[in-house]
Amino acid sequence: EAHLGQANSDSGSRTSAPMAAMATAQSRRSRAALPLAVLGAAAFVGLRALHLGPSFATPEAAASRRSSLLSGALAAASAVAAAGPSAPAAAAEFPFLGKVRGPFETDPKEAIIVGDAGSPESKKAKERINQYIQDVQTALDSLEKDQQADITFLLKPLVISDIRVATNSINNLMDDASAAGVQRLQRLMIQSWYLIEDDAPFPLSKKGVVQLRGEVRLARCKSHLQNYIEYSKELLEFVA
Repeated sequence: EAHLGQANSDSGSRTSAPMAAMATAQSRRSRAALPLAVLGAAAFVGLRALHLGPSFATPEAAASRRSSLLSGALAAASAVAAAGPSAPAAAAEFPFLGKVRGPFETDPKEAIIVGDAGSPESKKAKERINQYIQDVQTALDSLEKDQQADITFLLKPLVISDIRVATNSINNLMDDASAAGVQRLQRLMIQSWYLIEDDAPFPLSKKGVVQLRGEVRLARCKSHLQNYIEYSKELLEFVA
């Protein structure tokens, strides 16, 4: 019986030791988490105070803050609406730094040509691009003289395909960095031509009767034509 009592005592000691260790570890974790909880609560209170402002602010002051925020939001929305969905994105300009180019914009003067710019394929590509520039310039001059001028002579089959082939030939002459700039201009040229195809024809009434070109449509046509010429000339600067 003495041996049995001693065995039970030893077993109880071995069982209670891990339980005591677990309780000690849990207590330590609780004490370690307490400062983090206090710090998180303090940060939340601070941010809430910054957001809501002083608790003693008058209703007039709170209304003034809301009015200022609303005015700023309306001004930003008006600026975006005035720019229009078809307005080309312009690179930001900063004081004393000039124009800051976007990630896909490349200065044609810094282009690196790794192909043969004098090959027959390259010459043909430049001739095709120049021909489309002349056609578009003719259409633009016609609209400057007469806003009802017919410019549907631009709407030929496979023009966009032809533009893509010609600009791809220029693109293949460039290294990777320069090619990114050429591809950007290629996309802008093709987008401008799609818009030209949309607005070049005269509008039709619901009964299919041809209508005169209005001021808004005229402005869009001129903008698309000018954009196409600008992008094409900039692309040709890569191989000038």
